[in-house]
Amino acid sequence: MKKNFSRFLVVSLLLPGLAIGKHKGDKIDPRLKQIHTIFLKGAYTALQEVRDKRAEIEKDSCLRFADHADSADAVVKVSYTPGGVSQVSTATPNMPGMGLQDVQPYHTALELSVREGTKMRKIWDKHVDLDRGQQATQPGVLRLMDFLRHDACDGR
Repeated sequence: MKKNFSRFLVVSLLLPGLAIGKHKGDKIDPRLKQIHTIFLKGAYTALQEVRDKRAEIEKDSCLRFADHADSADAVVKVSYTPGGVSQVSTATPNMPGMGLQDVQPYHTALELSVREGTKMRKIWDKHVDLDRGQQATQPGVLRLMDFLRHDACDGR
């Protein structure tokens, strides 16, 4: 009986700590809710996707795009690495020209930073890896803009 009580006590003391740690990653920085204008910088290909869909992204959103970083509440840095299929040579002497296909995902990342004095501080970031079919359906940068809108605008 005493042994079971000891186990119960240990488990009951550890569980709240595990639960708190689990929700820490889900917490959104409150400064994100104060952002209304964003300036995009980064990879041209990804930025063009956003510019083409600007009206759609701003529709029913609390976020608007600024033309200059100085006039924006925050700066969003877009990183984009194209994926696809490439041929990797194998070192097989009796079969020259043969190789394996290396499938690499399309990797896209958004990082939102706000000014704190003279420095920029990152307060939000997400990334996504998509295969060729997913990338063709909705590019990663547009998916990430949806996540940003959701977090900044209370789900709108």
